Amino acid sequence: MWCNNCCLCFPVRGGAMWLAGLVILINAIGGILLFLWGAYFFSSTMAMLFAGFSVIQAITAGIAFLGLCNWSYMMTRMFVFVEWLVAFLATARIGMMAFQLEQNKDQISSECWGAVDDKGYSPEGTAAAFYCNTPINTFIMLFIAGLVVDYVLNLYMYFVVWRFYVRMRLYPFQKTIAMGYEQGLYEI
Repeated sequence: MWCNNCCLCFPVRGGAMWLAGLVILINAIGGILLFLWGAYFFSSTMAMLFAGFSVIQAITAGIAFLGLCNWSYMMTRMFVFVEWLVAFLATARIGMMAFQLEQNKDQISSECWGAVDDKGYSPEGTAAAFYCNTPINTFIMLFIAGLVVDYVLNLYMYFVVWRFYVRMRLYPFQKTIAMGYEQGLYEI
């Protein structure tokens, strides 16, 4: 017999809603920052690709949030079947971003020294100047650590929403007495 509430820090539905809201916020902010300043770290195409993927992660978390708010079996099921693909692609994104940052570290360092890039931008007085006070290797490690934390939060959100989804799906077969739908979900 396996543990029904293993690794759950909060109630299933409330904790999943809170976590989905946090993931939406983190990925929306990350997507906006990559859209605005991703070209300082990556090529323009790769920056748009990475930012678009952050938006996709925020949208899938939004689907989970709405499904949990509405007790929607269909939306939580859709999230459960889509998120595994998003999580797989997120693993590839972390590797690609780490590789691109390592490859572009000389370009990032030269922008900090006041060089003007091919678009005519200088980091002086721009938001890109925030990383210039940090050594480039430390900056890359912090960037990758942030991506890993985001990935772990996405996986944990998937686990919690999956637990809620399984509970919604299997609850009528587990009880022998008649009980309301919402009341049954609160039973342990």
